[in-house]
Amino acid sequence: MIHRRELLTFAGLLGGLPPGANAADGAAAATGEISDRSAEDIVNAIKAMTAAVTAARSFDAINPIRLRQMDYLKATNKFPDFIDISPDVWTSVYDWHVRMGQPLMLGRDAGGRYTMTFGFTQLVLRADVAANFISVPYDAR
Repeated sequence: MIHRRELLTFAGLLGGLPPGANAADGAAAATGEISDRSAEDIVNAIKAMTAAVTAARSFDAINPIRLRQMDYLKATNKFPDFIDISPDVWTSVYDWHVRMGQPLMLGRDAGGRYTMTFGFTQLVLRADVAANFISVPYDAR
């Protein structure tokens, strides 16, 4: 999501630059050209906005889980029922749901562990595993 402040800064940068206002000489100002410095500022502002839009739609948090789901799907022709994950992966997936405006379906399994639905798979929070842990997918036992 682009923050309002970034958008207003960018719009102000473009709107506040009348043709030739920052030109070094009068001839450039008369022809409506802008200085190299002003053009560079505009290019940098556009690059910053592009980076903000790209980062807002990033799927980096869920790509490792999707890869495990796809591998399991190819091997068994169905999505896995469960995947165990570490707390940091859990938080990343949770944040992805919030950022993308996806509904969260949280619960607990028979053992009392927290679960989160991701597609057709239940992600099971395991506090006793190493950081960035994603287990081998498995079906109901």
